[in-house]
Amino acid sequence: MTVTAPPLFIPLLGRIDRDSLVATCRRAAERARRLRKPVLASWAKPLYVGDPVAVWSRARGAVERSMLWQSAWDQGSIVALGTAHDLRATGDGRIAKVRDDWTALAREVVSGGTGAGDGPLAIGGFAFRPGDPACAGRLPDALLWVPALQIRSTVTDAAAGEFPVPARLALNALLTPDADAEQVADELARLADDCLPVAGEEPVAVAGPRTYTRTELPSADDWKKLVRHATDRIDAGDFEKVVLARELRVIASEPFDVPAVVRRLRQAGPGTTLFAVDHGGRTFLGSTPEYLVRVGDRTVHALGLAGTMPRGATPEQDEALARELAASPKLRHEHDVVVRMLADALREACADVSVESPRVLRLANVQHLATQVRGRLADHATAQVLDFVDRLHPTPALGGHPREAALNWLAAHEGLDRSWYAGVVGWADCAGQGQFAVAIRSALLDGDAATLYAGCGLVAGSDPDAEYAETCAKLRVMTTALALDLE
Repeated sequence: MTVTAPPLFIPLLGRIDRDSLVATCRRAAERARRLRKPVLASWAKPLYVGDPVAVWSRARGAVERSMLWQSAWDQGSIVALGTAHDLRATGDGRIAKVRDDWTALAREVVSGGTGAGDGPLAIGGFAFRPGDPACAGRLPDALLWVPALQIRSTVTDAAAGEFPVPARLALNALLTPDADAEQVADELARLADDCLPVAGEEPVAVAGPRTYTRTELPSADDWKKLVRHATDRIDAGDFEKVVLARELRVIASEPFDVPAVVRRLRQAGPGTTLFAVDHGGRTFLGSTPEYLVRVGDRTVHALGLAGTMPRGATPEQDEALARELAASPKLRHEHDVVVRMLADALREACADVSVESPRVLRLANVQHLATQVRGRLADHATAQVLDFVDRLHPTPALGGHPREAALNWLAAHEGLDRSWYAGVVGWADCAGQGQFAVAIRSALLDGDAATLYAGCGLVAGSDPDAEYAETCAKLRVMTTALALDLE
């Protein structure tokens, strides 16, 4: 029997749906009164969803905060709109604090709706390191939030662009003991009506900015001096590896078309994970080839990604560079430092930790050494995805090794606020499963201003000119997406 998918987003919330949503909110309010604390309500129903980038692009203007997530690892997607509850923290213990708050909130969720689902998600990210919250343009040290509306699809057909696909809509709200359940339900239903209209025409992307100015921070010469300083300290035995980043700031003649940037990122970066976070009037977005950790079905996955070569101009040159990458003692050492740390961290909670052989991961502008590290949670282990985020971040691929010595040197000499660049972005569910990506190949957009980031791992023998060229190749991912000609 052939089953025909219904038209996109029809129907949304009929009378039966709205009655069920009200009943769910009432039960959450009753539990809140009994427990004398706020309780999260989550109501869900299945629906068919179109291209998540198009859905997010049309709906993001209706809310102050949103997130788009399209995973390269399982082809799943998340469109998250609005906010039901914030989970924030600052300082060195920020990840553990957010984890504890999410665990406590998830424990008392009141669920309703149609069919089994994953429940509400906590989405967002963590900065590379704690910073000054007064710093202009800075994203929070740690911000996960429960979206008021989330659409999650796990159908792999979406990878081939075969839309619409089955998904689940969830509407979430935090009910206080004195909450008006009917009013909360009405607000959620209104949000769904505002954000999920019948599919219309795809918005037309505007061309890139006609004129712009650019500023490198630090300058190329000063950054190369920092590379020499870092390698001197490595030779002196202060640390084994350090990852040095730099910024490219661009002011354009008109505001950037954020959805157009996202579409260009996706087109140029197959095999990468696409993310975009709207917060505080700014958008942090990227197309990352690297995940920090994934947890699902009691299996933990981590990825060591370090050691870089450019792509070749011809297939023959590309193959020669890949062989050079795999055979380079310097690059293999840089890569092995990362993989050892990942495997050691997984062994704390996992049995049967396995480390695959390194492979060459080819991207649009560069190629990397990549190694999969996998572990099975031990029978007694209760670790969740945010536990592993806390243990792993930042890996030697982001900060250096040993961690404390490398981070101290960066704090004293790098001279820039990375914010969420080289931090982590992703999601966690109520069962402790989730995915968090390393936020590289990324930029922060604020109207007509863009801050782009790139970095590279330095070890003994690193050459300043070669390392600078590597950062230029990595920046090209974002300059292409922003339609900037910086050659």
